Amino acid sequence: MSGMAGAGARALSVVLRDPESVQRYFLPQIKGGGILVETPNPLPMGTDVLLMITLPDTGQRTPLQGRVVWVMPSDNRDGHPAAIGIRFTNDRSGVLTRIQSIISSLPKNQKREILAF
Repeated sequence: MSGMAGAGARALSVVLRDPESVQRYFLPQIKGGGILVETPNPLPMGTDVLLMITLPDTGQRTPLQGRVVWVMPSDNRDGHPAAIGIRFTNDRSGVLTRIQSIISSLPKNQKREILAF
C-alpha cells in the first residue's frame, strides 16, 4: 500500500491526556516518529493503520497514517502488556512536530519513564 491508509487500513484511537503520557508512549527510535499502542489484540507486522490521535496540546483528534513495525504479543515471557509499535508514514498534520514540542516543554530534570519492551 506504499504507506497509504486505504480500504485495508485498520482504525485505532489513541488518547494521550498529558505530556508525561506523550513522552512515555512516543518511540523516538523509529525513523520519522512512532508511538506505542497497548492493545489486547495486536495487529500483525506491516498492517497499515489510521490513527486518530489526541494530544494534550489541543485535545482534538487528528488523523495520522501509520504502519505496524513492532509487535509485543500478549503471551510474552516478560509479562508486558500486549502492544504494537506504529511508525508514522504520512504525517501531513504535523503530529511528530507537536509531540516533540510537548516533550521539550517538560522540565529537563524530569526523569523519563522508558518502556523497555
